[in-house]
Formats: sequence, structure tokens, C-alpha cells
Amino acid sequence: MASRRRKLKSDARGYLDTNFTFYLLLFLPIYILGLAVGFGNISFNMAGNDAGSSWLNLLSLVSSLLAVGVSFVMIDLQRGVGEFSEPVSKSFTIFNRGSYFLGSLVLIVLTGIFTILWSLLLMIPGIIKALAYSQAIFIYRDYLDQGKKIGFLEAITLSRKMMDGHKWEYFVMGLSFIGWGLTCLIIIPIIWVYPYMNQTLANFYVSLASEGTQAPDDGPTVITPDDKTDAHDASSAPTETFYPDTKSHSDDESHDE
Repeated sequence: MASRRRKLKSDARGYLDTNFTFYLLLFLPIYILGLAVGFGNISFNMAGNDAGSSWLNLLSLVSSLLAVGVSFVMIDLQRGVGEFSEPVSKSFTIFNRGSYFLGSLVLIVLTGIFTILWSLLLMIPGIIKALAYSQAIFIYRDYLDQGKKIGFLEAITLSRKMMDGHKWEYFVMGLSFIGWGLTCLIIIPIIWVYPYMNQTLANFYVSLASEGTQAPDDGPTVITPDDKTDAHDASSAPTETFYPDTKSHSDDESHDE
């Protein structure tokens, strides 16, 4: 687990060190919206304007959707089927296809509701479920790219199966960025740390997807960085992903369902 985490983070740092301008422009709309929400909260609170919070919530949702689309871009970069070009255009990937936007929006809402419901029991089950549902949007997008039909609940189920045995690994990976976040206050700007964290998490999804190469014939296969020799020829080909029905691990999923 630790060795994979080091490898994923090393890959992300390598991308960022050699393509910092690309990542800066890729995340720029998200930074702008984040600043708008932050300053808006301060202004509305000082003015006692509760009505303004609705607009801020909308901006936050748009920012979250943009972040999902940016994650799609970073997944393709790790797979070797994307290029470090046209970052501003790629910032709005989530709006390039209506099904991307609708699917991501619905899954954000559904996973949020399910996580809140589990959290009503105790905080720990809510955290576990949030980790289990974390890959649903990426799975949904990959199925769309292959022209395969998948329902929202099915994507969530496949995410639970994909994360079976990997939730603790994902949790620890997230914790490993706490120190980096603190350095944003003193040394390293967030414009470096935030892309670094998100590229690492995108790499994590690609790594889990590549473990599903033994999938059944009727399920998706995998495109990995090893396929770079065909990446440019396959630029219009669907991105493929993991189909986890044949995988089985023993972890807390066997107890928390």
C-alpha cells in the first residue's frame, strides 16, 4: 500500500514539475470560483444578507462540477491518452458532453444523500461510505465513453466493489496531504498542492482500474500508461475502465452493508 502511494504521488509530482503552467491554467476557473465564494461569504455575512448564500451554493456546485471534469482530464493524462495542451478548454470538460454534466450532477447528489443517511447512524459509517462511493463518477464516465449503458445506482455499486479492500488505502492517501495543506500557509502555494493532490487521486483510480484486467468478456477492459504507443491513434477511442464483478476482498464492506 505504501509503495503504491509513493509511486502515485511521484507520478503526480513529475507531471506537475514539468507542466506547472498547464495545471495552473487547468485549475484557474476553479481557483476563481473558490475566491468568489470565499469573499462572497465574508461580504454577505458582514452585510447580514442570507439570500446571497443561495448564489454562493450555486457557485460551489459549479466549482465541484468543474473539478470533476478536471479529474477526467487527469485520468486521461495518467493513462497516456491525454495531452498537456489546451488547458483552458479542458477546464470545462464537464460541459463538453451533456451526459457528463447530468451524470456527475446526479451522482454528486445521490452519493451526498447516501453519505448523510449513513452519517445519521454514526460518523464512521458515513466516512466509510463516502470512501466507498468515491469512484462512482469516474466509473460512470468511463462507461459512457465506451457506449455502454449504466445506471446511477449501478455506478455507485461498482464503486463500492472497486473500493472493496482499498478504502483504508484511499483514506491514508488523503491524510498524507494534510502536511502539504499546512505548508500552503507558509511555504508552498495551494496552486501547486491542490493539483498535486487531485492528480494523485486520479492516478489512484487508474491504478485500481488496471487491476481489473481479468474482467469478463462483456465488461470494459483497461487502457493504462503502457498503451502510450497507441495513445495518439486512439485519441478518439473510448477510455476504458474496471469491471469489478469478479473481484473480492475482505474488509469493512462485508460488515457495513
